[in-house]
Amino acid sequence: MGARFEKHVLDILPALGLQPRALRYKVYRNGVEVGEVDILAVDEKGDVYAIEVKAGKVDISGIRQAFVNAKLLGAKPLIIARGYADEGAYELAKELGVEVVLLPDYIFLSLDDLYTAFANAFARFFATLLEAFITLTEEEAQVIEHCQDLQCICQQIDCNTLFKKLPREAKNYEILSTAVKIRKILSTVVNQVAKFNTSGLSSVHGEVGTRTEGETSPKN
Repeated sequence: MGARFEKHVLDILPALGLQPRALRYKVYRNGVEVGEVDILAVDEKGDVYAIEVKAGKVDISGIRQAFVNAKLLGAKPLIIARGYADEGAYELAKELGVEVVLLPDYIFLSLDDLYTAFANAFARFFATLLEAFITLTEEEAQVIEHCQDLQCICQQIDCNTLFKKLPREAKNYEILSTAVKIRKILSTVVNQVAKFNTSGLSSVHGEVGTRTEGETSPKN
């Protein structure tokens, strides 16, 4: 187990009604080490559990390991994993009476992991949006703006041609619609800035002209 993964599992155990008693507990027979249990824990009844923790999916070998170690310790076998590797692992666990707790991947994400995942997803989303923004023609943008779904869009333009030039992630209505909205907003902003600059320059030229005229007028 990695240190971070181990911490997450230890935090989860109380929710399962278990209290950890030992980590990486070694199993000996006649002074010889024959196995190791990831976590030894007890429940409220005092029953001991030999817990095997799998960062990924548990396979047949993992099921056997949990069963044998628990048998040697006179404990109950328990596995915490993210799933079964195959149907054989599931059937063997059921046959041997090995309890398996399956936990979703997101439980094991730290705040740093979540931040990284979010940042990567946002970067991909922004790159896809930018690609769609640059690639769409004016005609395609107008059609997308007036449609409410892909079916409407594909009835008015050739979607095969459209999708060939777009990244795979952009082949949905929400991305296309958002790209068109941003395009429209930026176009409005650019036009407003251009008008402001034009009117500002005209005003400046007028002031300069008036000032020049005043300066060159002969005094009485």
